[in-house]
Amino acid sequence: MSAFPRLAREFTQGALFCRVAGQADQRGGLSLRLAIRGEVELTCQRCLGAMPHVVQIERTLHLARNEAELERLDALPDSDAILVGETLNLVDLVEDEVLLGLPLAPMHAEGECPV
Repeated sequence: MSAFPRLAREFTQGALFCRVAGQADQRGGLSLRLAIRGEVELTCQRCLGAMPHVVQIERTLHLARNEAELERLDALPDSDAILVGETLNLVDLVEDEVLLGLPLAPMHAEGECPV
C-alpha cells in the first residue's frame, strides 16, 4: 500500500496486485487493460471497526490523444476513454480506479456488525 499514497489514507492494511497491459489496434488506437485484485481493510462507518473488502477490477481504458478523439471514443457503446498527454502516471491511474470502486460508506453486512 505504501506505493499508493492516496489509497494508504483509505485502508489500514491490505495488498493489491495489479496487471496493466497495453495494446494498439489496426487503426493506431491505444488501450490499456487493467486487472486489479486484492483484499484491503476498510473502517466500518457503523462500528468504526476493521472490515475486509475484496477488490476485483477488470477494465479496458481507451487512450485519447486529444479532445476530438475523446469525444469519438466516448460515443462508442461500452467504451471507457481517458485523455492522456505526453505521459501517463500508472500509479495515479490504478489509485483512481480503486478509489472509484470503493463503497461510499463501508459497513459490515446487516447482523455482522458488533454494534
